[in-house]
Amino acid sequence: MFGKTQKEVPKDVVVKSHEYLVRAGYIHQVAAGLYYFLPLGYRTLRKIDQIIAEVLEDHGVQHLLMPFVHPASLWKETGRYDKVDVLLKFQSARGADCVLAPTHEETVTELARSFIESYKDLPVIVNQNQWKYRDEMRATGGLLRTREFLMQDAYSFDRDKAGLDKSFETMSKAYHEIFRRMGVEVTVVQADSGSMGGSNSEEFMILTDVGEDKILTCDKCDYKANMEKAEGGFETFEQENELKPMEKVLGENLIGVEPLAEFLGIEVHQTTKTLLFQADDQVVAVMVRGDYDVSETKLKNYLGCNELNLASAETVKKVTGAEVGYAGPIGLPAGVKVVADLTCENRTNFEAGGNETHYHNVNCNFERDFPTPEFVDLREVKEGDLCLKCDGGKLEVTNAIEAGHVFKLGTVYAEAMGAKFVDDDGKGKVIEMGCYGIGISRLVASIAEVNNDENGLVWPKAVAPYQVNLLVLGKDGEAFGRADELYGELRGAGYEVLYDDRNESAGRKFADSDLIGLPVRLVVSSRSMEAGGVEWKERAGGEAEVVKFEDLEGRLSEFFNA
Repeated sequence: MFGKTQKEVPKDVVVKSHEYLVRAGYIHQVAAGLYYFLPLGYRTLRKIDQIIAEVLEDHGVQHLLMPFVHPASLWKETGRYDKVDVLLKFQSARGADCVLAPTHEETVTELARSFIESYKDLPVIVNQNQWKYRDEMRATGGLLRTREFLMQDAYSFDRDKAGLDKSFETMSKAYHEIFRRMGVEVTVVQADSGSMGGSNSEEFMILTDVGEDKILTCDKCDYKANMEKAEGGFETFEQENELKPMEKVLGENLIGVEPLAEFLGIEVHQTTKTLLFQADDQVVAVMVRGDYDVSETKLKNYLGCNELNLASAETVKKVTGAEVGYAGPIGLPAGVKVVADLTCENRTNFEAGGNETHYHNVNCNFERDFPTPEFVDLREVKEGDLCLKCDGGKLEVTNAIEAGHVFKLGTVYAEAMGAKFVDDDGKGKVIEMGCYGIGISRLVASIAEVNNDENGLVWPKAVAPYQVNLLVLGKDGEAFGRADELYGELRGAGYEVLYDDRNESAGRKFADSDLIGLPVRLVVSSRSMEAGGVEWKERAGGEAEVVKFEDLEGRLSEFFNA
């Protein structure tokens, strides 16, 4: 078998899936975010790919394959050529502007406008399982965040919103079946559509402490949402009726709401964070109550900008006249847009930055001290916030890995690219679209992350690279001969067998077997042969036992068909 196990933990490993996939010989890194799939890893990747393809076909989805290299002109039609920051752009030898596909909305819409002419051509769902490239600034966690990855992406085309709802439901059911067949437990949450656009979306999440996504769930009802999408109620506090005179207070080097509140003798909820953002070519000041943080996703959606970043220290100095950490809403230049989170509404006598290094304003008030801004939901919901869907529920935060994402795109891409059809009334209408994606190569790591123990991987039966790990121990020629025969018998019966006939110690073979993590380990040795069989041990747990040779195929059939 090509690829080797190793004892040493690779450098820069932060999650178990990365460590075990490298140490067990499933993957090998060639550069940051770029991996080889070695024979073991490729077999698992292929099994996941095959399950997805089979289930989707069972649900009426048609498979095709689209180009990996796209003409830039398609991305310019939708306006995403200059909006998607992970887009890798290049020029061909002929001087043509091209991109490496990070996703395929543009190409599939071009395909739709080429072939869909009438309502008789609808509805239809097409799918491809194909490689993508996203020029991520940060690649981390092994396969959890890479630059090149294998992805399943399906697209639905319908004549109206009712049809889109039906296609969305079809794909959602298919996804539930896909993850069930793989032995993967998922939680479905409301999500932000991000750069994909569209009306609404849902994510299929795998709950794990190492997940970089955070989801909020209600402790009383079924509300679940990604942190970027989550909405929640917040505690309010009684406000003073009398407006006190505003004062500027020196608080040297007091950056951070906790030490500032302690210094001023007020509660944290009386402080205000004012953050400056560069939204395209405009500077925006965002106010949020001191006990909350700004959600950049919500802010970007509200502003509708292409690029959003925290303003540089130079910009902050230019706009406020102060160092970073002392910005406030009072006295900002006329060109700076001020917007406030809902937590700031109906407050009196609150603190805000003084727009002067080391200074803070106390007893600030709307209208009297600065114009009342627009109040919008711009904060990150946090643990303990109130659920808005039920009465009395509180939100809890859980880490998770995104396993799949489904979007109702609506007419965003079809309108931009002129994908229309003639309806039964003879009128031209814009196609309603949906898109549905699973990160296949990422799923290898996601499954590994929640299926391991202190000794290595513990693969679910459906996605393990092999079903059986056959080991032969000792130097007994008879044992080797019987193991060779058994290897042929099991393969002849249709089982996938990884046969370890190396001249290694029992300890090394057992350690490698646990590390690789196949569902069943079978050991042929002089001791097992004296008992008339083979030692059986399930990787997921249970004691080792001897199974008679004549009973082995029945036991395997029972195990894998359970």
